[in-house]
Amino acid sequence: MSETLAVVVLNSPSYAGTTYFGYYSENQVTELAIAYCPIIYNLENDSFRQVLVHEAVGHGFAKLEDEYSYEENGKMPSDEINDAKMLQSYGWAQNVDFTQDENTVLWSSFLNDSRYSSEGIGIYEGACTYMSGVYRPTEDSMMNTNTCGFNAPSRKAIYDMVMRRGENRETSYEEFADFDSRNISQVQTLTRTSNAISRPFTRPHFVHKPINK
Repeated sequence: MSETLAVVVLNSPSYAGTTYFGYYSENQVTELAIAYCPIIYNLENDSFRQVLVHEAVGHGFAKLEDEYSYEENGKMPSDEINDAKMLQSYGWAQNVDFTQDENTVLWSSFLNDSRYSSEGIGIYEGACTYMSGVYRPTEDSMMNTNTCGFNAPSRKAIYDMVMRRGENRETSYEEFADFDSRNISQVQTLTRTSNAISRPFTRPHFVHKPINK
């Protein structure tokens, strides 16, 4: 149960979605997550597939943060920054950061790697639904509008989680980059822009409750 990813497909056509994670078991945070995704239009529609990937794979499995922002939200409050940094202490939320320093930002290794020069990786302000005070790796991504693939830092977070859960080990940047380079043609196919409608949702919910409640 502590490593379960549950997906709840809601019998609703609403364009929506959210994910809950951050349960505790024996005083330790677990990987348990519950992703909720309505049947958007129908089960064959691109919007349903993209939201399902955003919620279940992005939030539920890799524990990524959202990379979009709302115009009505200004600077990210310090208490929410601290909450996000707490998630990062678990190895989660690796696709957002709170610095513009190219040498220390979480995805600094990608910035000077020629293998990723075509992916537009940089330090873009706006994420976690806020317009300022928080940064994302790319202009757009699966964790932003849902309509394109995961950016490289998010792909690394997914890869790291697979290795951690499947082989019980940590990985290096070069290991990921080698794996990524051998699969880049598939990545480029997945990152093509879709005609599906894209709208942001609420951020994932950190539950902070025991797993049995």
